[in-house]
Amino acid sequence: MNIRNIFGKVTYPDSTPEQCLEHRLVKAKMQLDGLELDGSSKDLSALSAARVEFALAARALADELIARSQHAESSDG
Repeated sequence: MNIRNIFGKVTYPDSTPEQCLEHRLVKAKMQLDGLELDGSSKDLSALSAARVEFALAARALADELIARSQHAESSDG
């Protein structure tokens, strides 16, 4: 059984928005790693899509962390 398929079906109903972004990033990383490690795979479009999703997930999480940091700084002032 493929762990990526299992992980993709997991839902997190009680997750915070930040946790959802973390889960998205982990899922994207697992998918990318799986495709990169599969030497027999010649599906370059899937690999490209996985790289894009990983980059988007990382950026979304970073944006959320920056926004939280800025909000914390403005509420401390």
